[in-house]
Amino acid sequence: MSVYSFDTIRRGGVALAAASVLVLLSAAQSYAQAAAPAAPAQAPAPAAAPALNFTTPAGLLFHQIKADRTADFEWVMERLKEAMLKAEDAKIKQMATGFHIYKNPDAMPQTGNIMYVIVVSPTVPDGDYSMTTLLNLVYKAFPDQQQEIFKRVSGAFGGSTSRVNLQPVADFSK
Repeated sequence: MSVYSFDTIRRGGVALAAASVLVLLSAAQSYAQAAAPAAPAQAPAPAAAPALNFTTPAGLLFHQIKADRTADFEWVMERLKEAMLKAEDAKIKQMATGFHIYKNPDAMPQTGNIMYVIVVSPTVPDGDYSMTTLLNLVYKAFPDQQQEIFKRVSGAFGGSTSRVNLQPVADFSK
């Protein structure tokens, strides 16, 4: 299992990182399905979507990505990392510190899709983790790459995004 952390790239555990990845993928899928099949001359900004917030200290986002599009998704997630870390908005930078992406290397039996889980811990109160909002950050941070970003996101999602709020019950590390 591979993990992409916005702090550092780590190998190991599945926990919260898997959920966060899924949320990003689902939002990107919703955006991609609403977009026209052919990339326009100028990639449009995603339409406004309801905010995707967490109501607990930790949460998971589950995204299904088509198996042949995982490299595209991971490329966009690297741009997202850069965009979040260089954002001027303190809330966005704070969101990045708790953002971890995990990938299940095994294809899902029914669809052949690859599941990404984004683990968000800690969550940011009123932080919008919707793929639409996150893609807008990427478009703003990389205006010269909008066509490439659009091309890589369009059609990459193989299912809807799921969100799970996680309430702590026990911490065995203490």
